[in-house]
Amino acid sequence: MPALLDHSRPYVFYQQASPPVRTGGQVVDQVLFSLWVIVTFVQFRFDELILYPLALYYAYSVWRNQVQILHLLKRAWILLLFPVWCLISPIWAVEPFDAFKQAIYLTLTMLICFQVAIALTPRQIMHAVLIASGIIVVINFVYVFGFGRGIGIFQQKNQMGKNMVVAWIVALFAALDNRTPMPARLAALVVAGLAAVCAMSSGSATAVLLVLGTGAVGFFGYTMVRGGMLRASRLAVLFFMVAIAAWGLGTVVQTLDTSPKEAVLAAFGKDATLTGRTVLWHYAEQQIREEPLLGVGNGGFWRYFESPLVRRIYEEFYKGPRDHFNFHNSFYETAVHQGLIGLGIAIIASLWALWWILRGVFELATMPHIYFGCQTIAVLLRTTTEADFLHHFVIFHMLFWIGALVALKVIRHEYVD
Repeated sequence: MPALLDHSRPYVFYQQASPPVRTGGQVVDQVLFSLWVIVTFVQFRFDELILYPLALYYAYSVWRNQVQILHLLKRAWILLLFPVWCLISPIWAVEPFDAFKQAIYLTLTMLICFQVAIALTPRQIMHAVLIASGIIVVINFVYVFGFGRGIGIFQQKNQMGKNMVVAWIVALFAALDNRTPMPARLAALVVAGLAAVCAMSSGSATAVLLVLGTGAVGFFGYTMVRGGMLRASRLAVLFFMVAIAAWGLGTVVQTLDTSPKEAVLAAFGKDATLTGRTVLWHYAEQQIREEPLLGVGNGGFWRYFESPLVRRIYEEFYKGPRDHFNFHNSFYETAVHQGLIGLGIAIIASLWALWWILRGVFELATMPHIYFGCQTIAVLLRTTTEADFLHHFVIFHMLFWIGALVALKVIRHEYVD
């Protein structure tokens, strides 16, 4: 089939290398992915009655579409290295059954990312996330400001903040997308506003900073990157903006009585330990020194009744025996449970995904790919303060892997964006 020129993006050509997917099938996949986003976005009573059937459906879809998935897997096999490492970790894990179960869930999570990438285009994925997150945002907003429940429909403030950031980012870029229908863009604008308000009210410093930072990235992407950045006028404006920002930052820093880090922490009521996170990281370093290469496997560290160290940590942070806790840093959490080898594999896979997402942002320069780029910034920044990176069924991070896969497919001319 002859190459197709996309006039909305100069100098970018595409060709369709395989037969088009049936529209009806795409609609079903989009609806089911929206439903998947909802049930992984927030926990609610009996959500397993939806989550597990959906997981089974996706497992069947992976088997049904194994030819297409294997074709994509030939280029993206690096994303399965960490799940494979987790699958063999029960050999040395402290809790082998729990480690194997979590590895199966993680493998399925990654395969679901492959399934979504072959079934939907980047814009369809963005719209599916918008629909699901929009429903959650409206309900959460009512709970926060209508019923006075500070954490809304979530179990804790950090969880609400994280998910409101997801909704804010997708709604912002859908509202900026010229190829999204105008009624949907207006609805997305409303969702973005509600999500930003909820994130700000969560009291999570990470969420507030991510809303502000991703908002700036959204403005930059819309004005500078969209449609291609390699133009003299845009580059001139970019250098001017960088110069102004550097001058402004230098001026502000000179007026501070404390360091910029301390000023930011003080603004959010945080201390130098980041609410005890640095203390936790010290404990993590001790554990890593004991099991440096292989780790203890999933479920092998946070065992309250078996570990005096864990009991000590729980006492210091006022946790009860039944509470779930973590190191509030994905790198430390991964290194403790999967060892430095597992951490190295995870970093390599993340760098691979980041490379393809950046290529999508700057080579394709469409709003869906810029959206995935902004989502990636939020994901990578959050890994330093939270520990759920590379956990199973976390939509916040699944979008990172999906973004890399769809960028690869479009750049490799596997479907028209």
